[in-house]
Amino acid sequence: MILIVDTFFTGSHKYWGIRLQKMLDFEIELLTLSGKHWKWRMEGGAYELAQKFKTLTKKPKIIIATDMVNIPLFYAFSGITEEEIPCVMYFHENQFSYPISNLDTDKKQGRDNHYSFINLTSALFASQLVFNSKFNKNSFFHGAQNLISKLPDNKLSLSNLNSSVIYPGIEQSNKNYQEKDFNNPTILWNHRWEHDKNPELFVKGLEVLQSKGIKFKLVILGKGTDKKDVKTLFENKFSSELIHCGYLETREEYLYLVSKATHLPVTSKHDFFGLSVAEAMNLGCFPILPNHQAYPEHLSNNDESGLLYDFPNGFFQALESSLKTYKKVRVKDDFYLKKVIKNWSDLIKKKLN
Repeated sequence: MILIVDTFFTGSHKYWGIRLQKMLDFEIELLTLSGKHWKWRMEGGAYELAQKFKTLTKKPKIIIATDMVNIPLFYAFSGITEEEIPCVMYFHENQFSYPISNLDTDKKQGRDNHYSFINLTSALFASQLVFNSKFNKNSFFHGAQNLISKLPDNKLSLSNLNSSVIYPGIEQSNKNYQEKDFNNPTILWNHRWEHDKNPELFVKGLEVLQSKGIKFKLVILGKGTDKKDVKTLFENKFSSELIHCGYLETREEYLYLVSKATHLPVTSKHDFFGLSVAEAMNLGCFPILPNHQAYPEHLSNNDESGLLYDFPNGFFQALESSLKTYKKVRVKDDFYLKKVIKNWSDLIKKKLN
């Protein structure tokens, strides 16, 4: 049995874990906590999950734990060792480069490095590290090395860490996109409506299009878009363009509206992997992506499937020019679940041997 351990099981974490459980040819069990109160989950979630671990009737041969788990603490409270049960650590994100919210009180208290230390000690403990993008991997090693270099009288080293990249994975669609009307563009927002996704820049871009008399339709999806202030903003400023604004409960409704969109402008300040971007590209949306973070990986050896712009100042020109041209969009094979599951299978078999 392979055990997936995650103290923050929601969103992309949940999407990833459930698909591994369903698609891998191994017995997969989930040991998780709900995705809320992230700091407590990193601080105390290991203890809570260790108590659940002790009640398991069958012990795993391998543990796959995410970056939200204090892994050494989990093993200690569970009464197991890494030699007994090898640990693969999967990074959905890393605390070295995760943007800090202005509402974060710990920033004022000078505790910024605390959660990075949890990631670092967990990585040093695990026998294998897996990252959900090359950007995630590179930013972790850069941040970790930078932190280590500032520590007094230490012998910490990252040189022996084994690491690889396996993307979260999306399902491949065989849908025909000839129904899309690129002469009448429909702009899509399908992200969380939060500070790190930079919705302010997105709205400014729409206002620029309006001011120039450029016609478009608008689909606004994602968590937070059903809030009153968000709905009011779009209903007041973009009433003639708006097709839909609000979070959709069913995946069928979500995929239907995404499939109707033609263009996906992304204004995010940060993303370790653009899952919603990959899904929209898979449904034929032409992405306009910032030239930073993980986004260039979507167009690496795939440059005709989207447009990169210099963030943030290049956004307005890129958005306008993208509406005038369109090229067929494809998603890289490494992003599809077929390849992702093969990569995980190969890794697990290697660990079991």
